[in-house]
Amino acid sequence: MPRGQATTAVAKPIVSNVCCLYLQLAFRVAMMCCLGVFGIMEASELAEIFVSIYMLCFSVLLVLYEAMWWYSVDAVNRNLRTNFGFLYGVKGKAMYLIFIAFLVIGLKDDVSVTFLRYMTGGCFLGTGVLMLFVAFSKPELIETYKAPSGGFGQEINEPV
Repeated sequence: MPRGQATTAVAKPIVSNVCCLYLQLAFRVAMMCCLGVFGIMEASELAEIFVSIYMLCFSVLLVLYEAMWWYSVDAVNRNLRTNFGFLYGVKGKAMYLIFIAFLVIGLKDDVSVTFLRYMTGGCFLGTGVLMLFVAFSKPELIETYKAPSGGFGQEINEPV
């Protein structure tokens, strides 16, 4: 097989896997946003409204962080890295996903979309636990992990 065809044959599955991962992330964040909106619409107490607003804010934070992999906006990346630096490491991001999962699962039962609540929480929990499992059982797989470094120059682009 000529060299150009071999490169294309290897690149196509990688691109499709990356696209699939980001579609899954977008689906999970969309489910979390839906839960937040439904929580606000059906809230009977002030605490429920606050939890729903937190869910919306956490989903926006996750979308902004993941968007830095596709197109890095220097000011946004600097602000995220300064204030939410734990997201830029594998273990920190895993713990963040687990925290979000328990926030979603812990919603009161008055949310009419119970299936959506458990599906969203289960996806985030599964992803977070899997990331922690890989980080502790096979640390060599994440040694070369480099977080987005837009706005910091090349000196910050070290494995996190």
